[in-house]
Amino acid sequence: MAALMAVANGQESVKPLVKIVKGKKLCDKGWECKGWSQFCCNQTISDYFQTYQFENLFAKRNTPVAHAVGFWDYHSFITAAAQYQPHGFGTTGGKLQSMKEVAAFLGHVGSKTSCGYGVATGGPLAWGLCYNKEMSPSKLYCDDYYKYTYPCTPGASYHGRGALPIY
Repeated sequence: MAALMAVANGQESVKPLVKIVKGKKLCDKGWECKGWSQFCCNQTISDYFQTYQFENLFAKRNTPVAHAVGFWDYHSFITAAAQYQPHGFGTTGGKLQSMKEVAAFLGHVGSKTSCGYGVATGGPLAWGLCYNKEMSPSKLYCDDYYKYTYPCTPGASYHGRGALPIY
């Protein structure tokens, strides 16, 4: 049981299953990088991004003023990321490039879900992952100012969808 918890918390690397198909090396790492993919042969996110780093980055996410207390956690992030690692998320271009990709994603998501402000303790990014839903669901994001440069699709509705708006 302790070994399974260590793997789930990213403290131990999983040795991939390997096969060669048409001269290409394909791997499967179980739950974290499931499916035969060339990207699963590389390091996965939990190999270089640990629980303590997640906790340090988003230290204020579970404070009483946060709107999504208990929603965001390291294990959920790793589990969600595992769905995209076989497609290359955080597993391509070597360790440094993978780390940059994950850092960019977390930086974006943290800034878009921050409930901190400029003078907040730890700065606004320490308050990332405060929200988990659109705070103005009735607001439309089709801006008349840009209607000629970036026109909205007729009949389409543009709304925020959490950390990454979908149009």
